[in-house]
Amino acid sequence: MKYLSVLFILLSFATASANGKNNDTGTALPGQMMLADPFIIEHDGWYYIYGTNDADGIVVHRSRDMKSWSKRCGNAKKGLAMHKDDVWGNSMFWAPEVYKHGDKFIMTYSSDLHICCAEADSPCGPFVQKEQRPYLPDEQGIDASIFVDDDGKAYMFWVRLLGNGNIIWVAEMTPDLKNVKIETAKKLIDAQNGTWEKKMGRIAEGPLVIKHKGKYYLTFSCNDYRSQEYAVGFAVADNPMGPYKRYEKNPVLHRHCGYAGTGHHAIFRSRKRYYMVYHAHKSHNTIEPRQTLIAPMKMCRDKESGKGCYRIEVSEKITIPMIKQK
Repeated sequence: MKYLSVLFILLSFATASANGKNNDTGTALPGQMMLADPFIIEHDGWYYIYGTNDADGIVVHRSRDMKSWSKRCGNAKKGLAMHKDDVWGNSMFWAPEVYKHGDKFIMTYSSDLHICCAEADSPCGPFVQKEQRPYLPDEQGIDASIFVDDDGKAYMFWVRLLGNGNIIWVAEMTPDLKNVKIETAKKLIDAQNGTWEKKMGRIAEGPLVIKHKGKYYLTFSCNDYRSQEYAVGFAVADNPMGPYKRYEKNPVLHRHCGYAGTGHHAIFRSRKRYYMVYHAHKSHNTIEPRQTLIAPMKMCRDKESGKGCYRIEVSEKITIPMIKQK
């Protein structure tokens, strides 16, 4: 029976690697990466992935091919990229994003329901705060994402927690990315009644913006992450501050390839190709720990939405990232 069990696991892994569908069950494989709210940056021929996983900070792994990933490769305590001893906050370290800015790497993340940033000399960290404070000490927020336009102007997209649900806002930032100009803040996405966005709770979160052919594409997740209907949609604008018009055929990622709760994604570009990395429930019966998935993504012309408009199309040829065991 032991030999049959091992053979079954190996055959399941081979099937998952070949067709990108985890044997069509949506259930995590042994050895699979389990990061929620994942984010990937490419640097010097390596991919680095960060996510929500550890109560003491932010995890990082690295890979050459996005398929086989190292064990933790962080330079902070416990092999983390960022450890709580080096930053403001004590718990709830969520939704990291990392950007190369000058000769430094900047990480945004949430801690104790406040948005923060830390910096490091390496994508492996250690990410630290010289001045330990949140961006906006007087209000709660999560899921910060920074977009720097071609003219060098920086913007923060984040979720404000003002007691009436999770709502996406944008504000300008200072050029050093260390401060938010809160006086410029504008509300962008609030979950709409009677649509795919409001199947469970008033929640719009996980914002991220890419610029394509002169337009700005704001991608976001809606519904509670615990819902199997958690999904990703997008909206388009002519400038980073909006207003943003929702794509009429949202969502563009929903129960992708048979997985449940697919959402809180990030988009990155490698070798002239877009990819989307996102999380899904561990299985159709269990939410945690959430599994990590990667899929190629295309920006396709969309004549129905008007001249110069594109739609986001996520491939079903997904990659299931695995952690090296040795």
